[in-house]
Amino acid sequence: MAKKNKNAEAPVNPSDNQMEKYSVKTNSKKINKREALIRILTIILIILLLFLFGLFACTTYIQSGNFTVTTGADSFNAGLGLSETGDFSNPQRILQGGKFEEMKEGTFPLIPPEIDQYNGTYKFKTEDGMYYYTYSFYVKNTGTDDAGYSAKLNIESATQGTDEALRIMIIRNGERTVYAKPQLNTNNVLEEFADYNFVSNRVAAIVNNNDFKAGSVEKITVVIWFEGEDPECVDDILEGEVKLSMDFRIIDEQEVNNEAEQS
Repeated sequence: MAKKNKNAEAPVNPSDNQMEKYSVKTNSKKINKREALIRILTIILIILLLFLFGLFACTTYIQSGNFTVTTGADSFNAGLGLSETGDFSNPQRILQGGKFEEMKEGTFPLIPPEIDQYNGTYKFKTEDGMYYYTYSFYVKNTGTDDAGYSAKLNIESATQGTDEALRIMIIRNGERTVYAKPQLNTNNVLEEFADYNFVSNRVAAIVNNNDFKAGSVEKITVVIWFEGEDPECVDDILEGEVKLSMDFRIIDEQEVNNEAEQS
């Protein structure tokens, strides 16, 4: 009898190869399904995150109002604080005014004498049917050294030509100054009731105080209206929207000296 070769390979069962191929195919299908499911879940997650981000951005925009007052972090730390109340119990770096909407025309001669007697946002609708938006706040030198400040009033956006009939009055310590865009199709002709032209299309005014003593407080009121006597004050403008901001920064001693020399 012939001896069996212990190293001889066992005969291959065809059914084993078929089972192995089937197992590989099944595992491959499971992997593909799992990867497809992961991709779908990832896409859904991204969509949800984008939706939530958009919702947050929309909510922030709606609640942000149309007028913002800020002081830079460096200036705030150096002692330039903001507040809607004169007691400065909680100085702020950023103040947010309410929205001014559904505005109709007003006119400078009919501005109420008490226009600057309120704090924060106040919307005037007079008996004459005139509309004015005001935002009053306080700025204080909370530091121990005298300083100066510069404040820039920016036109962030203006839709439907609203800036053509826009008037901005800054009341500082009782002194009133009105700013407006130059008459249409001119470079420097003052509009009616305006003391100064806007500095540029993006900057309405720049206000400086070169001698802001330590501990001093100023009340500033910004009054906004559409001048009814302006030829550009038409219905389309009244349906537009304006967004403004006012940025404060401390002026160092060198800047103060330079401005004093220039003046």
